[in-house]
Amino acid sequence: MAVKPNFEEFAAGYEANRNQIVYSRLASDLDTPVSMMPKLANAGEFSFMLESVTGGEVRGRYSIVGMDPDLIWECNGKTARINRNPLDGKDEWHEELGTPFESLRQLIESTRIELPSDLPSSSAGLFGYLGYDMVRLVEHLPAVNEDRIGTPDAVLIRPSLVTVLDGIKGEATIVCPAWLDSVLNARQAYDAACARLVRAMRRLDMLPPQQVREFGEAVAPTRAEIGISRSDYIALVKKAKEYIRDGDIFQVVPSQRWRQEFRLPPFAFYRALRRTNPSPFMFFFNFGSFQVIGASPEILVR
Repeated sequence: MAVKPNFEEFAAGYEANRNQIVYSRLASDLDTPVSMMPKLANAGEFSFMLESVTGGEVRGRYSIVGMDPDLIWECNGKTARINRNPLDGKDEWHEELGTPFESLRQLIESTRIELPSDLPSSSAGLFGYLGYDMVRLVEHLPAVNEDRIGTPDAVLIRPSLVTVLDGIKGEATIVCPAWLDSVLNARQAYDAACARLVRAMRRLDMLPPQQVREFGEAVAPTRAEIGISRSDYIALVKKAKEYIRDGDIFQVVPSQRWRQEFRLPPFAFYRALRRTNPSPFMFFFNFGSFQVIGASPEILVR
């Protein structure tokens, strides 16, 4: 296993107050994004996958599996909070001073990292979502809709292990970031990153956890709870068309929320969705108490 960079190069950057990575490449002709996800993270809590799905005559190049964050950032309303030990201390949250955007700018600045030119820019960093209600931090809007799902307005995680699958070259790059805000010195940070790298390599050589290959026979779906009636939805579409004709808007995405029982693991839902969704880009985020799955529109699984 060839590990890059060597310790001397790593230490020179780390001691110059620059975030660093340790990475290694291996052939991935026996792997797919869906097979790697169970091996590396078992699609468990705080894991995610960003996938470029092959379709037609064009092959998506990069797919990404991330896991084991050293940091989670959340925004709820006008406050933000950070957990810097999410794997061992799920309740170790600390409320941030200032506005959520001030907190987010500081977090982005502390997460900046110079990557080798042969690695995609998504090999390290912050991953997650910024929800629609974040707009209320920059624009005064009436809060007329009831919050019926109770999820944070935004969640970003910073994985300590990212695997980038290159569908063109047929190789996987395992990336282990080393962030300056840890309490480790250069040697400790390098050794810890290398240890994560070795563990990931071993996981990829193992058989994946038991997965059901066949989805089974189609069954009658349970009754869905629709959030809006057909007539009310049509009325919304007509109102949107009026706004467009009046020049108030030029684009709108009418949508509605619905609920339906799903008894299989969330990753099984993603596997089924990717077989039918025509989007070339898909995602799976497991935030523990809920998952965000899909392409567009997004699907929330609780």
